[in-house]
Amino acid sequence: MNRRAFLKVGLLGGTVWTLGKVNALTPDLSAKEEDAVSKGLPIWDAHAHPHSFFSDKSDPTTPTITMMKEAGVAVCVFAAVGDMVVSVRSRSQGAGAKFDTARQLDRLKGWIKSDAIKIIKNTTDLDHLQPGDLGAIVGIEGGDALEGRIENLDYFYEEYGVRLMTLMHDNNNAIGRHQRADPNEEGLTPFGQNVVERMNRLGMIVDVAHAQTNTLRDISMLTTKPVVDSHTGLSGEKKPFSRLRSWEEMEWVTKTGGVICTWPLSDPKRIALADWAKEITVMQSRLGIAHVGLGTDGGGRLPRTVEGYKNIGDISKLVKAMKEADLDQAAIGAYLGGNFERVVRANLKGENGQH
Repeated sequence: MNRRAFLKVGLLGGTVWTLGKVNALTPDLSAKEEDAVSKGLPIWDAHAHPHSFFSDKSDPTTPTITMMKEAGVAVCVFAAVGDMVVSVRSRSQGAGAKFDTARQLDRLKGWIKSDAIKIIKNTTDLDHLQPGDLGAIVGIEGGDALEGRIENLDYFYEEYGVRLMTLMHDNNNAIGRHQRADPNEEGLTPFGQNVVERMNRLGMIVDVAHAQTNTLRDISMLTTKPVVDSHTGLSGEKKPFSRLRSWEEMEWVTKTGGVICTWPLSDPKRIALADWAKEITVMQSRLGIAHVGLGTDGGGRLPRTVEGYKNIGDISKLVKAMKEADLDQAAIGAYLGGNFERVVRANLKGENGQH
C-alpha cells in the first residue's frame, strides 16, 4: 500500500468515527496491512510551536519541519504567542502585543516561500495537499495580540493568514479570563463576544485552551461553529487554577461539535504512554471518540512529558500504546487527525469565500 493509499485510508477511518460509529466503509484490512496503515495515518497536530519560532530558547519537545514530515504530520497549527510582551520582556523593547506577534509570524514567511510548508487559508488549500506536504494553519496563542481592537483580528486574518486563535494564554485579557484566574470571576467580556462572533463569520477556529471555566462556558454557548481545546488533559472533576479539564467543561466543547486535544504532559497519575492511551479510552467512553484529538504543544516548554515521549518523532509509540489499550485503527485515525480535520473544515471557508 503506497503513501497516497495510507492517507486515504487514514482519513476514512477518522471520518467514519466522526459519524459516531463504524460502518461498512471501514476498510477490511489484514493484520499486516492494518499495522502499515497505523504507521502511516496522517497526523493533525492542533497546537505546536515548530522550530520555537516565537523564541530563541531551546526546548527538547520542539518539532522541526523535517521531523514532522518524517513522523507523518499532514497538518499542524503553527502558533505564535500573543502575550509574550505581557508574560516576559520582549526582544522588541517597548513593542505592543500586536507588533510582537507580527514579528513572530514574519518568521513563517521564509518557510512558505521556500515551499517547506503549505499555508492553509481555506478548504481548497486542504484539498490540494499532496502526500508528503506539511499543511500549516497559522495560529495565535493569546488574543492579547488584538490589543482590544476588533480590526486587529481582520489584520491578522488578511496579512498573515491566521485561521486559529487561542483566545487567552497566561493572562487575563480584553476577551476574557484565563484558566488559572479566579474561577469566580466573570467569563467572556462584551469585546470577547464580538471576537467570537467575528471569528465565526471570518472562518477562524476558536481555540478555548487556557480559558477559565466561566469563559469556556460563555464561548460554548455563543459560538455557531465547533471549537477546539487544543492542548489539555483530563482531570474529571473541577480543579481551580488547573490546566486540566473537568467532564462538564469537556462536554461543553462536545456540544459545539468540537474536539478536546490531549497532550504528552506528565503528572503523578499520568506517567507513561500507557496512561496517555488509557486517558483516550476513558474520554472515548464518556464523550465519544469523535471528540478526542491530538495537540502536542511541541515547543511549548512542557515541564515534563510522559515516559517514552520526547517529541513528535515518538508519536508511533503512542499509536502502539493505543493499540495495546484496544483502540482500533478507525479510532486511532480519528484521534490522530480525523476529528480535528472535521472541526477545521467546519470553520474554514472555501476558496470562493463561502462556508
